Amino acid sequence: MKMKTVCLLFLLFLLALPAAAVPALPQEVYGTVTCGGTPAPAGTVVAALIDGAVCGQITLDQDGVMGGAGTFDERLIIGGETAGATVAFTVNGEAAAETLAFSPGAVVRLDLTAPASALDPTGTHAAFTASPALGVAPLTVRFADLSTNARSWSWTFGDGGTAAVQHPSHTYTAAGIYTVTLSVNGGEDTATRTIDVLPVLLGDANDDGVVNQADTLRVLRVVVGLEGAPVAGTDLFRQTDVHENGAIEVGDALFIAQYNVGLRGAWFGMVG
Repeated sequence: MKMKTVCLLFLLFLLALPAAAVPALPQEVYGTVTCGGTPAPAGTVVAALIDGAVCGQITLDQDGVMGGAGTFDERLIIGGETAGATVAFTVNGEAAAETLAFSPGAVVRLDLTAPASALDPTGTHAAFTASPALGVAPLTVRFADLSTNARSWSWTFGDGGTAAVQHPSHTYTAAGIYTVTLSVNGGEDTATRTIDVLPVLLGDANDDGVVNQADTLRVLRVVVGLEGAPVAGTDLFRQTDVHENGAIEVGDALFIAQYNVGLRGAWFGMVG
């Protein structure tokens, strides 16, 4: 009885926490863009990067202006998975001085300053996006090249697969963390990012295809005997036993709750 009381109190605490859906909402950024003190001309490409991988891009349609604060104004849309991750920016492939912390769902102003060399982008810069970058095997990922001044493309997908087209797709059949590399113009520049392929959707205790606080509730109901536990050895058991100790217990509920507030990643290791 004491254990049931503890679990129910823990449940009330967890339900007061904000729920997080998968994936996180994007962040939107607007502001001014200057290169060596000069407004960046229309047609300038601004990219956002997390851990060196492009996670958003916008082309200026007005000198020095990157979207606006109005409801219908275009803005730089940044996709990410981890709140607090550092977002860097490039202007025509040249690094901007400013960064920000990724904040899902936020709309913020950020004025970017880049070197004067961004006004005349002649160098080669490799960049690409991947969608989705997280999912359950088999996972088909679409890659979009965002490189500047690229004439040829060489992709390695981290599982032995390769491609030589500009915008490939690739299917991962086994779980793992894969490093994708794009090399352009015979190695003039390269870009990399990781793809997370899960064996099952870890944390999805109620098997509805998403991970949220409903899964925390499901685990706690199992712990206090209000619902039956999944059968050991099944995919549902593996999805629920994120504590990886062979039992469904309060630790699994805690881990899922921590995931839902950004403290754990998709593999349920601690973030940061």
